[in-house]
Amino acid sequence: MAEVAGRLTDRVGLGVLTRVVSRDLVDEVVAQTGRREQRQRLLPARVVVYFVLAMTLFFDDAYEEVMR
Repeated sequence: MAEVAGRLTDRVGLGVLTRVVSRDLVDEVVAQTGRREQRQRLLPARVVVYFVLAMTLFFDDAYEEVMR
């Protein structure tokens, strides 16, 4: 089997995560856990949830690469 060139993070984006884990589900979980923002932040709670999910999928990559 031929290996595909490039990094997985170059081929998979946030769109894949949002199709599997809906925005509404993330918002519901954030609300149920009481971790909603109390003021505006650079990264809203929803974005942080998706970032943490991405970090678990791409655990071998640097945080900056995952965020990109």
